[in-house]
Amino acid sequence: MPVLVICRPAADGDPEEFKKLLPGETAALRELRARGILAEAWSPGRPGAVLILGVPGEDEAARVVAEFPLVQAGLITTELIPLHPMPL
Repeated sequence: MPVLVICRPAADGDPEEFKKLLPGETAALRELRARGILAEAWSPGRPGAVLILGVPGEDEAARVVAEFPLVQAGLITTELIPLHPMPL
């Protein structure tokens, strides 16, 4: 099931700490892509990201996202949106 993940900087987050942890976040995303979990990743042109994960469900997406270094540091918030096909 595809799950859309919207990542936004935490309102009270430290921008310097964010920059410091960003290489680890990028490495984590690359690893997810290599494992076939991260289907797409997009930048809004500022801190944050829009991701599409290919996982069995929202619970698994939540487990994956909880491992992100920026999530663990409390520097980003995430919104998970399970995506379902539209019968057109």
